[in-house]
Amino acid sequence: MTTYQVRLINQNSGLDQTINVASNQYIIDVADENGISLPSGCMKGECSCCVGKLISGKVEQNEQKFLKPPETEAGYILLCVARPLSDCVIETDQEQLLYKSGLYYRPEINQS
Repeated sequence: MTTYQVRLINQNSGLDQTINVASNQYIIDVADENGISLPSGCMKGECSCCVGKLISGKVEQNEQKFLKPPETEAGYILLCVARPLSDCVIETDQEQLLYKSGLYYRPEINQS
């Protein structure tokens, strides 16, 4: 079993921490074990609470059921079911950005 360095970053919360995650571990679980509080919901890959954006590296997230192919191609991952396949840099707390750039965003219509 290989262990990778996973750097979790978020400019808004001041997060910039690197954790060691084995290839058979979920990133969110190891973050929690290291005292890093990340948004989470179902913990089954079926919602968007824990969405992050992969800046560099590779992950396996075959269990995820929420993200559409264009979103995964854009680098979005679900941290609750993502396992590292290499050293990674991940921007956390990306749920709102996903909706603004994804298939689900509907801008408010200003009604006068």
